[in-house]
Amino acid sequence: KKKSAITLSKITKFIYVYNSKDLSHLGTYSTVECSKIFKIGKDTLSKYILLGKPYKNKLFTRTKLH
Repeated sequence: KKKSAITLSKITKFIYVYNSKDLSHLGTYSTVECSKIFKIGKDTLSKYILLGKPYKNKLFTRTKLH
């Protein structure tokens, strides 16, 4: 059974992407979308989210900074 758009939006984990230099918000993406757009493997992405460190001048986080 295919899930509805509402259900998908509830279960999708979003990643907030910021410029690491000035913390400007670059966008909000699903994990898969973020991985494709920024050409970063899902394992690497998870690692940098946990570390809280920038990757290629971008800060990836699961919480909004502002």
